[in-house]
Amino acid sequence: MNRKMYLVLVLVALISMIGFAEENKKATITKTFEMNEPGTLNSSSSGGGITVSTHEHPEVIVKVFVRKRGRVLSPSDPDVDEVLDNYELEIEKNGTTITAYAKRKMRSNFWNNTGIYFKIIVPREMSCNVSSSGGGLKIAGVEGTHTFSSSGGGVKLENTAGMTKAKSSGGSVKAYQHKGNISLSSSGGGVSLEKAKGNVYATSSGGSVKLSSIIGGVEASSSGGGVSVSGSCTYVKAKSSGGSVRATIDGLSEELRLTSSGGGVSAIIKNGENLGMDLDLRGGRVNIDLHNFSGKSEKSRINGAMNNGGIPVYMRASGGNVSVEFDG
Repeated sequence: MNRKMYLVLVLVALISMIGFAEENKKATITKTFEMNEPGTLNSSSSGGGITVSTHEHPEVIVKVFVRKRGRVLSPSDPDVDEVLDNYELEIEKNGTTITAYAKRKMRSNFWNNTGIYFKIIVPREMSCNVSSSGGGLKIAGVEGTHTFSSSGGGVKLENTAGMTKAKSSGGSVKAYQHKGNISLSSSGGGVSLEKAKGNVYATSSGGSVKLSSIIGGVEASSSGGGVSVSGSCTYVKAKSSGGSVRATIDGLSEELRLTSSGGGVSAIIKNGENLGMDLDLRGGRVNIDLHNFSGKSEKSRINGAMNNGGIPVYMRASGGNVSVEFDG
């Protein structure tokens, strides 16, 4: 890589992080809207990141940070109008819908390093549709129906609730403490979710998938790394072509399906020795302590019923071994 290209990549990385670092600085523009009932936030930016947080007041506060050459411009700065002339900026309320929108009118000179970032504070009961093509997203505390996407950075969720979809093509997707069904996907990094109650769908083509302390059903896949799942899961369907697949679960009642073409497959099933299961296990070597089993048992394959059968347990490893443990 030549020096010029290296410098460009470094600057792009720095620009993608600037928005969140400037959250504590004074906003260039601030608008406040009263909300007497739950509403919807529609926000997008092609010039920077977006953060959404909550408070206990019946109002939405939209703060706009206008940046030029690495600094946030004050409302009285003479360069504000110059930057805004390069953007379509819309901040308004229509009924119970709040719109905060910033889009470049044309491709700007890269070296001018301008951008617009939003920091938005909303009541907790607020559905959100938030996207960015110029930075990452940070969302905390909202409850409703949500869609989040970023092509310029990662997506980070914390203490959210409701049916949620989050995706990134520019970084990782991370979520902590969520209630409700959730879908997470990334083509630019890994996916992680910790402490969630609801069904989970997670996929990554840019890294690993790690799901922990999940209460609900799980579907997970990765072509860029391994997959790990833990929690009280009624079913788990997980696959990887880039690494191993691991599951540590209790409460299994519907199905366990683990496959990997890039590593081994392992499962720890709590109280599993008492479950009725239909086993179909195959790998370089299959390690399992069978109880009340009828069927075919070989070094690299197990096929049959344990405790008279019941829950389908399908595990395949074309790049390693299969291991099943029962933790009483």
